[in-house]
Amino acid sequence: MRRAVAIALLLALGACGKSEAPAPPPAKTAVAEAKYVGGEACRSCHAEIWSTFAKTGMGRSWYPMAGAPVIEDWTKHNSFTVPSTGLHYTMTRRDGKFWVKQSIADGKGGQTAIDERELVWAVGSANHSRQYLLVQDGKLFQAPVCWHTTDPVWDLCPGYEYNNFYFARDTGPQCVSCHNDPMKLVAGTHNQFEDPIPHGISCERCHGPGSAHVAKWDQGATPTGQPDPTIVDPRRLTPSLRMQVCFRCHLGDAKASERVSRYQAALEDWRPGTPITTAIIPYRYVEKTVHDFGLSGQADRMFLSRCFTESGGKMECLTCHNPHKTIFRDDRPADFFNAKCLGCHDASACKAPAAARQKTKPKDDCVSCHMRKGEPDDQRHVLYTDHFIRARIDQPEQARTRFDLELFPELPVDLPAPESAFYAGRAISLRAKMAPREVRPAMYPQAEAKLREAMSLGFAQADGPYFLGLALQDQGKHGEAAQQFAAAYAKNPADFDIAFAYGQSLLRANRVPEAEPVFTTLARDNPTAAGPLAELARIKTMSNDFAGALALFQKAIVLEPWNPALHANAANMLSALEHHPEAIAEAENAVRLDPEGARTWNAYAMLLGRAGRGADAEVAQRRARELSKAPGLRLSDVADKTIGR
Repeated sequence: MRRAVAIALLLALGACGKSEAPAPPPAKTAVAEAKYVGGEACRSCHAEIWSTFAKTGMGRSWYPMAGAPVIEDWTKHNSFTVPSTGLHYTMTRRDGKFWVKQSIADGKGGQTAIDERELVWAVGSANHSRQYLLVQDGKLFQAPVCWHTTDPVWDLCPGYEYNNFYFARDTGPQCVSCHNDPMKLVAGTHNQFEDPIPHGISCERCHGPGSAHVAKWDQGATPTGQPDPTIVDPRRLTPSLRMQVCFRCHLGDAKASERVSRYQAALEDWRPGTPITTAIIPYRYVEKTVHDFGLSGQADRMFLSRCFTESGGKMECLTCHNPHKTIFRDDRPADFFNAKCLGCHDASACKAPAAARQKTKPKDDCVSCHMRKGEPDDQRHVLYTDHFIRARIDQPEQARTRFDLELFPELPVDLPAPESAFYAGRAISLRAKMAPREVRPAMYPQAEAKLREAMSLGFAQADGPYFLGLALQDQGKHGEAAQQFAAAYAKNPADFDIAFAYGQSLLRANRVPEAEPVFTTLARDNPTAAGPLAELARIKTMSNDFAGALALFQKAIVLEPWNPALHANAANMLSALEHHPEAIAEAENAVRLDPEGARTWNAYAMLLGRAGRGADAEVAQRRARELSKAPGLRLSDVADKTIGR
């Protein structure tokens, strides 16, 4: 999945977006041609399972805030401040609705850049935490705050401590794929979905789309005791394929592995009963750490366990977990998981001292000694179970020393040599963006080498030079990157991302007459995209046509009012035209949308100075200086980047 990022005069925003071309259609069977009908269609025939599943974390994964159980503190301990920047959040409940207010210290004892939004959707069962979605112009965005149930406390959502997207992180197909039933995109958008939006994961997540199955039984079919070919029954799958139903969402450690989308495939189109590698190619660090584990890396860690590797395929996710029943229930036996262990192990074989075994809760509990509980490396304020089962769980923390990748050997995939090199290059490139800064300079050349290898072996699709161009761009090799973008554009000029990158490379080389028609075509063919309009506005500024640039920026703002870069650039044009009050108003919109952005505040200070407001300009300039020294990656500083699929 990928979408180009608009680079305007001052600032830039980027996020994942449109889907790739669809994969070739599967064989025409009842299951392959079935459509999704929603979990309610299953209820009448499977009432008991339906009712217990509705209480699981999956069954409560997505729902409207209106009418949801109120578990958060909205009145007393309902605010927090980011110490390094002074960014402040307050969560309140008014008239049956739920709100989050974002602001930042103004340097004079008050708050500024105040922005309040309604929390419309809840995502997460609240067994551990709950996150929230906003709706703007019909589009979904993730809120930056989460409620963490264990502590309990409000805090930034995972990852936001490093890169806060504030209210502009769009929630697209990749996000909803693991958090809700299938949602259909509105044509021409990447985070607006058709009504009705489902309320949580249902039966079809694991059993596949059910239209053929429902139609069969609605027409009076008679049970035969034989497998029903109109639905996927995971019990009848091989153990490997059965586990892969879980791998859709429980394979992939955010800090130790990478899931690369198959060329011309999308995870949301994948169906249970088929190998997960038809949708993604998973990679992981060769070096495994004993201490760190990710929130969604249950399968990654299970693969490291002797219980799994020596079970001969007998151990799987369902060995310990019944997806139809929540483990967070009052009637769960105290020895529930211990009994699972004793299904294969004899308690008399335990070598731990009797006194130590009696101290576990419950007593003589295998899990307490062999499965560590801790805070995942990509989530705070919660205790999760590390699914790496081992003899000792008290090993000291260890720093990772290697950052090379390998395919998951547990999920073999037979790829032609060109594709093998292509996916490896993509995996290294994507992982490098999340790796420690000091190791990235060594990883990007590896990605470049693999992508070049893919092309030398015959990988002929336009994605080859496109992603090679991105890897070169990450290394600052803009001239070479431009050549690759040109090659990709020659192969597929209709691809939005490729054309956008090509147009930007032309502008970087000051080849304006060639770049302008590229962006003009993109704007014409993609009327809901703000990026091409912003680039055309930038071209206008090069000829000092500030009025023309302003008109284009304003059109782009209508399409993406949440984008601070567009407001900042419109402010700059208004200032150039000496419309100072309007310029300052737009600059205030920019700092409201990007309150921790040093560059945003610096631009605001300059406009205040031009308007003769010297004292206010000094306050804003001081804020810019303070923010530039704050640790962490600020959104407005992610300039000249494209986030790839």
